Amino acid sequence: MAVALGGITFSVALISAADAAKASEIVYTPINPTFGGNALNASQLQYVATAQKPNQPTTTSTQSTQQSTANQFLQMLQSQLYASLANSVSTAITGTNAQAAGTIKLDTTQVSWSTQSDGKHITITDTSTGQITQIVIPLLSATN
Repeated sequence: MAVALGGITFSVALISAADAAKASEIVYTPINPTFGGNALNASQLQYVATAQKPNQPTTTSTQSTQQSTANQFLQMLQSQLYASLANSVSTAITGTNAQAAGTIKLDTTQVSWSTQSDGKHITITDTSTGQITQIVIPLLSATN
């Protein structure tokens, strides 16, 4: 529809331009194909993930899985034995029948303790490096 008036023609043209310039809806598209992204992104995402964890093996065989299961069992067993040993030492130091002094050595670690007037003094020495850690447990006195 053409209008002869210059001002009206200009207004109709402005409205037509505004209709053409309407924004479309913004649609989010995920990058990861697991969440609906482009399947061609999978290899790039795998490469980036592998590059961030260089110590992780890229393939797993049945033999390495069995070895890792055995290693996991041995680590758990070793952890339980160390925990039991630590509990025994703790009981010897602070238990109901605590020893006044003592020493225990395990590989390159030596744990010594003694009872003094201000508390139990525990010295943990790494004999391979000479590093010494000292702990003082204050004696608790019952007050009435």
